[in-house]
Amino acid sequence: PPDPALWKIEVPRRATHEPLAVIFPKPMDHALAQRLICVTGKGDVLVPGITSLVDEERRWTFVPAHPWARGRFQLVIQTTIEDLAGNNIGKPFEVDLVDPVQRHVINASVKLRFEIK
Repeated sequence: PPDPALWKIEVPRRATHEPLAVIFPKPMDHALAQRLICVTGKGDVLVPGITSLVDEERRWTFVPAHPWARGRFQLVIQTTIEDLAGNNIGKPFEVDLVDPVQRHVINASVKLRFEIK
């Protein structure tokens, strides 16, 4: 299943509209990645902007509506996001019926923190 701990975050410079980029080791479902990943700032306030998925669904980008400010942000990923094989975070699509896999993620979302300096 997808593991956000293996995703690489490319942080933009402050006072720019440079995109935040997340590089996935394997392609993700295009429509779900567009809908189930967002950026929040101080107080978990949603940062408005435009997302895209490029490089054969391996690079998610976010361009903010306003220039990046200095501070701490979070990438919020809903655990229902899927890779191209239908695997969710913490739960593979196919499971062994004799020895079932237990879901490892209980939260509805995973948060990855990053900082704009």
